[in-house]
This record gives sequence, structure tokens and C-alpha cells, in this order.
Amino acid sequence: MKLYRGFWFWGIGTVVILLPFFLFVLLGWPGKENPCINEKPNGCFCEEFTRADVISGKPGVRQPVNTWFNLYSIATAFLVAWFVYSDRKELGEGTPQNLMKSNTLMPDVYIFAVLFLGLGSMWFHASIKEWGGVFDGLSMYIYASFLVWYSWRRLWNCSIFFWVGYPLTVLGFTLMHNRIPSFVLILMLVIAYVIVEVSIWIKTGRVMQRSSTQNVTVVLWVSAVVAILMATFFWKLSQTDGLMCWPKSAFQPHGLLWHPLAGLMAVLLYFYWRESEDPQAAEDKCLPRS
Repeated sequence: MKLYRGFWFWGIGTVVILLPFFLFVLLGWPGKENPCINEKPNGCFCEEFTRADVISGKPGVRQPVNTWFNLYSIATAFLVAWFVYSDRKELGEGTPQNLMKSNTLMPDVYIFAVLFLGLGSMWFHASIKEWGGVFDGLSMYIYASFLVWYSWRRLWNCSIFFWVGYPLTVLGFTLMHNRIPSFVLILMLVIAYVIVEVSIWIKTGRVMQRSSTQNVTVVLWVSAVVAILMATFFWKLSQTDGLMCWPKSAFQPHGLLWHPLAGLMAVLLYFYWRESEDPQAAEDKCLPRS
């Protein structure tokens, strides 16, 4: 069961997220419209839609490019699931090199986080509803909070803090979604992640987990940072009134560049963790010893 668990997280997660999504597409979108429709024209991440369709909750998809290109995450999450399966198959009951190669639930949770990072965003762009925006935010908080707490688990090998702190952080940030700009909330989590990551480098004496025999972890971590910086660059330029805000164009940088580049970052970080040498993280000091 452990061997194929990642595929279960991927497959069941995809069905659970997309089945109700397609029902809403066919039957219509209930609820209050997102406040972005009352801002400047094309204030909802630029791609043009009919305002009356949002207000009436008409069936269909309001922003097709920004919506459908989020399906990239099915492929990225499957890629992670495949490598998790391969590592577990090779590992057997042996000692893992790190948590991402372990039989714990953490690699499986990450598979879902990578999957939901894209599929959760679809709900907002398809509906332009207020609750759809919360769902979009939830997908980002699930992913970004994982970065913080997984790294904390690597720094301090006690899983209790992960399993308590992670869901509470996701809940807390989701509740703040409509009170504080989502960009600020995500930035807070990213800063927290970087602080913990750098703390690991200081503790181990290996910046970016570089070993004496390889630089692969440096390449992976730097590439992940470059990917998310590029994604943020295109996100900013494709905002309302931005240089790359083309409401009527089939080329929507928000959907075609921001979303997939964020997904690329998620995959690169997985391979970074997979290459990191921290076997002590696989030992859980908080579990009772037999």
C-alpha cells in the first residue's frame, strides 16, 4: 500500500477536485461575485469575460486560458508521484536518505499540494466568484505552508510540529484571505520558508545542501528560485493596466506563464529535497520508542 500511496493521492485528489468543478461548469456558479469585477475594467487578472455572466452564475468558464492551463498540475503532480513510487520501491524497508524518499505521509501530502496548486486556482478563474477566490487562495496556502513546515521538520526531527502546525497555518491564512492581500500572505510564508531553509544550511554547514562531491542541489534550488521570480515577474506585468495585460488575446501571461512557472518551481523544489542528504530527518524523536 505504501508503495502506491502517492498515486492514490494523485488520482483520488484529481477526481475529488475536478468532479465538482465540472458539475459547476455544467450547472452554474452560485454565490456572490468576486469584488475584482467592480474594480477597473479587466481587474480580474486581465482576461476578458462578460460581467453579467458572473453575476448570474451562468454555466461555463469565465476565463478559459487562465482556467484550463492550470491543468498542468496533473502532469507535475504525477511526475512527483512517479519518483516517490520509484524511491520507495528501491528503498523497501531501508533507511531513507531524506524524508522525500521515506515511507512517511509527507511525500504524499506534497503530491497533493503540487496538484492542488494548479487545480485549486481553476475554481476562481472559471467562476470569478468570491468563494472561488478563497479556494484559489487555499491552494496557495496549502503549498506555501508546506514549504515552511516541511523545512522545519528537516531542521527539527519532530513530526508532531508538522502535523499540528501545518493544518493550523493553512486554516489561519485562509481565514485571513479576505482581510489581507493574498500577495502579502504568501510573501509572509515565503520569508518564513527562507529563514528556516537558511537555518538548515547553517546547522549542516552546507549552503543549499551542497555536498563535497556534487553541486546538483545548488542548481536545483537556484533554478526553483529563478522559476518563481520569473513567474512573479509575468504575474506583475499581466496585472490590470500592466504592459502584458491583453484582455482579448488568446495569449494570457497569467495563465500561460505565471501558473506553469509556479508549477515548475514546485517540481524543482521536490528534486532539491530528494537530493538533499539529511537522513537524521527520517528519525522522529517525538515518537515513543519501543
